[in-house]
Amino acid sequence: MSRALVEPPAPPLLDEQTARENADALRRIAAKYGISALRFAALGRLVGRVDDDRGMGDLADFQLAVEQLLGRYVDVFADRVLDNPNVSADLVAATAL
Repeated sequence: MSRALVEPPAPPLLDEQTARENADALRRIAAKYGISALRFAALGRLVGRVDDDRGMGDLADFQLAVEQLLGRYVDVFADRVLDNPNVSADLVAATAL
């Protein structure tokens, strides 16, 4: 007998209060992946400066580490996206953790 595969529910998005309460841990984890100047942009969104020798894989690994630590989902953006036209206003206005 076969059973349908069911995706587990998605974790809740990282909120500002949780991010600020865990800011030290988030900065430590981010540093392992070459990410600094971590900022909260909006629900489920962080921005950080990514070292020149790092890339998208490091951002993805950081995202997974945050989810494992806090049980919260987050999208992480490299601050170099701020140079793009029509960048989301929340990314521009992100505040330091």
